Amino acid sequence: MRFVLCAFVAFLSIFDLVHAQTENMDLGIGMAIPQMLGEQPLYFYGSPNPGAHPSAMAPADSLTFRTGANSIELGYGPPWLDGEAIRLDYDMVYFRAITVSDYWVEVIVNSMDPLPRTFPRTMWVNRDAVELRLWPQFFLDIHSVEPIDFAANPLRSGPGEETADMGTNEGDIYHVIAVQGSWMLVASADFRESGTPRGWIRWNDGERLLVRFNLLS
Repeated sequence: MRFVLCAFVAFLSIFDLVHAQTENMDLGIGMAIPQMLGEQPLYFYGSPNPGAHPSAMAPADSLTFRTGANSIELGYGPPWLDGEAIRLDYDMVYFRAITVSDYWVEVIVNSMDPLPRTFPRTMWVNRDAVELRLWPQFFLDIHSVEPIDFAANPLRSGPGEETADMGTNEGDIYHVIAVQGSWMLVASADFRESGTPRGWIRWNDGERLLVRFNLLS
């Protein structure tokens, strides 16, 4: 269990956290980012009525932060909580969002699959308590992406399987310039300032992400 109540969580590599999870998780709709405001908890709810306001419901658990000497610190979190990307020294906590309604966002809180399951896989949070960043905007905001399978997902000359295969070097990472449907136009992350397009890669197959992402360089 990676999200535990101890100090080293702030120093875990975001690369390791993301790469360990994205290949096995549902595609979802994007990322939910909690508002890390002092002692204000992020409340988790079990199975709310989608039409009911969170103020009418009792939370099942919560996540709290506190202001440390140099960065935001974890105050309390459920022992089963395993966010997709956690980097407290950069004020980063991300949960993959699965469902959104007027008042709620359903997020993955633990993607592991033990048998029997003794903790929740998803929980619901107040939509007003998080920033919901859908996949296209999320990819435009982060540092870089890379195909999970370079051979099966090479650079192409356009957004479609019928377009020319431009090849891919194993280990290349890309900065996202634009997103069109399930495809993204990318440039080499080593030349981000120039933004010269390299080609298109597919980022989802309708069920799973086909790229890994790096929040930081």
